[in-house]
Amino acid sequence: MAGSRTAFRVLFVGLGVLGLLAAPPAAPAQGTSGPTVSDSKVGYIDNAIPGDELRLRFDAAYDSNRPTRAEFFYAQTAPGGPGLPRREPLVDYQELSAYAEAALGERFSAFVEVPTRFLNPVVNDDSAGLGDMDAGFKYAFLRDADRTLTFQLRTFAPTGDAHRGLGNRHVSLEPSLLLYKPLTDRLRLEGEFRTWVPVGGTDFAGPLVRYGAGLGYELHATEALRVTPVAELVGWTVLGGKEAAVAPSGLASIQDAAGDTIVNVKVGARLDWGSRFGIYAGYGRPLTGEQWYRNILRLEARWSF
Repeated sequence: MAGSRTAFRVLFVGLGVLGLLAAPPAAPAQGTSGPTVSDSKVGYIDNAIPGDELRLRFDAAYDSNRPTRAEFFYAQTAPGGPGLPRREPLVDYQELSAYAEAALGERFSAFVEVPTRFLNPVVNDDSAGLGDMDAGFKYAFLRDADRTLTFQLRTFAPTGDAHRGLGNRHVSLEPSLLLYKPLTDRLRLEGEFRTWVPVGGTDFAGPLVRYGAGLGYELHATEALRVTPVAELVGWTVLGGKEAAVAPSGLASIQDAAGDTIVNVKVGARLDWGSRFGIYAGYGRPLTGEQWYRNILRLEARWSF
C-alpha cells in the first residue's frame, strides 16, 4: 500500500531526528548506570526505559467528532463497515487499561496491555467491554546515564467488538522510536516517533504517524517524595484512509482523511513515593481545528520493581 510505504519513510526520518536529540553531551556525564522506569515522568508519551512495571490507567475523552478517521479508534460504521449500527456525530468514551511489562535483561522488555472501554455515543446505544488488546517489546540500543534510545514494536489485536464501538476489527502494527534524555539533574526531555499501520480493515483504514516531546521538571525531590510537573506536545498526521463527517441531522459526508494533522497539548504532574510507586494526573486538548477529542483527562498509578 502506498500509504504504508509513506508511513515507514516518515518513520525513518523521525528515527534520524530523535537520534540527533539523543547524542551525548560534549562533557561526559558522571557514572555509568542507566535510568530506571521511575525516572520517566511523561503521561502521554511512551516510556523509553525498559523495566519491570505494572500500570493502571484511566482515560475520559469527550466530543470525538470524527470517530472513524482512518479506523484508528473505531471501525467504519454500518452499512459499509463492521462498526456501530448508525453513524455518530459525537462520541465520548472512558477507558480503563491494565499494563504489565517485564524486563528480560537490561536493554530488553516485553509488555501486554488490556483495555476496557465504556462508550457513550449520541445516536447508538451505550456499551462497555473489552477493547483492542496490544502487546510488544522494547529494545534500548542506547542506554546509559546520558540518554536512552529505544526501539519499540506494538501489535494491536482486534479483541474488541467493533459493532459496539469497542474496537476497529483489524490488526495494527506500530513501530516506534522512544527517547529519554536528562538535560540537568532535575529537567528531563522525553520524545517519541511512531507509525501506526493497519493490516486489513475497510477502505477507511489508513496509516498515520504520531510524534511528541515532553519536559518534566522535578520541583520537589527527596528520597521520600518527588513532585514533577510535566508538559507535552503530541501530534498525529494521517497519511491515508477516510472519515465520516456526520451532521447533527444524521447526514454524512465521506471525506479523504489523508493530510489531517492533530496537535494536542498535555499538562499534568507526577508524584513518586520512593522509587517504586507513583501516580500521574493530566489533561489534554487540541491546538488544531482537527481533533480526536476536545478534552481528555488521564489518571494513572504505576508500580516499578
